[in-house]
Amino acid sequence: MNDGTLAILIQWCFLCLIWMGVCDGVFHRWGIKRAGALAVVTLFLVCTFVSWQLSFFPAIRVSVSGAILPFLCAGWLYSNQQHGRKRIYVIIGGCIGIALFWFRWLLFTDPVLAVWDVRWMVPVCAVFAALTVSRSSLTQMFLLLLSLPLSDLLYSLYEWKLTGSCQIGNEYAHDLLWSAISLWGVCAGGWAMARMLFRFGGRKTSNSDTNR
Repeated sequence: MNDGTLAILIQWCFLCLIWMGVCDGVFHRWGIKRAGALAVVTLFLVCTFVSWQLSFFPAIRVSVSGAILPFLCAGWLYSNQQHGRKRIYVIIGGCIGIALFWFRWLLFTDPVLAVWDVRWMVPVCAVFAALTVSRSSLTQMFLLLLSLPLSDLLYSLYEWKLTGSCQIGNEYAHDLLWSAISLWGVCAGGWAMARMLFRFGGRKTSNSDTNR
């Protein structure tokens, strides 16, 4: 599968799920309407499909959907964080980004450690870190949208020193970001379903005790 194809497929899936209203509960807690979420994902999809890039220097190119849009979304999520913890989460997100960069560098210098596809090893580490830091879904998404593009920025600068060219937010970075978002969505959906089952089981037990 070519780089970037996985990201486009995941974006299409999210577009369908949002349109069907599956994510309305999460968006309501975040203060986002369904139409706004559809517009954001559609913008990501269009920019990814056409590969819009900005060139600042002859050797530096920045992808709109791979770098600029994730940082803009992270900034919006940052504005909705609790005021007392905003700076803490920014520092934590930066630390996660540096750790992910180091992990990618380690896999690049020693490919033997890549026991699995890197497209999933890095997202798994990012999602695990986000779930460990906070129980808030908004904070978790903020950490993902900050740490993964930051790690790609650092890795692109590292490649710039080696090859003389720098593409920030390339198709491979798209795959890493959206693989992490999809994995986070699966974890969040599984956790929500487990909570519903436990609640249903608790209510059923209490009703049976009352009847007795």
